[in-house]
Amino acid sequence: MTTQIIIFIAFVLIAVFVVSLLKTPKEKAFEKLPYKRKNIMTEAELNFFRQLEEKYSSQYYIIPQVLLSSIVDVDLPKRFFAYRGYRSKIDKKTIDFVLFDKQNYNPVLAIELDDSSHLRADRQIRDHFIDEILNKIGVKIIHVKIANSYDLSLIS
Repeated sequence: MTTQIIIFIAFVLIAVFVVSLLKTPKEKAFEKLPYKRKNIMTEAELNFFRQLEEKYSSQYYIIPQVLLSSIVDVDLPKRFFAYRGYRSKIDKKTIDFVLFDKQNYNPVLAIELDDSSHLRADRQIRDHFIDEILNKIGVKIIHVKIANSYDLSLIS
């Protein structure tokens, strides 16, 4: 081998070594895929879900943790600057349960299962915002306080 090739190979090896030393722990963790499975519902939500399923599964599809943006869209052309702002207000917000009509898979009822976090001011603002949106698009929403058992006759 010529001296130039040997120098080039040595330079590449040194560069690779230096770059590997410069990686942050975050980047190294990313390489190992630091993910784990998580439960989609809390124990209280699962209990409520089972009761919903028992009473309404023949009539509705009951879907937990539905992204608001899956059932709501911004009524502006996407090219408008304001579209992204309004869209960001609904992205990443979820509804605990949505009941969908089995014939045409339209959302019929949204259910928020309220625990103590819903007493916080920021959460009440969020809940009010979601309630207003769902009312505007014609999807009924109810809030149910967490309990050991539920009176599901309130849901209709």
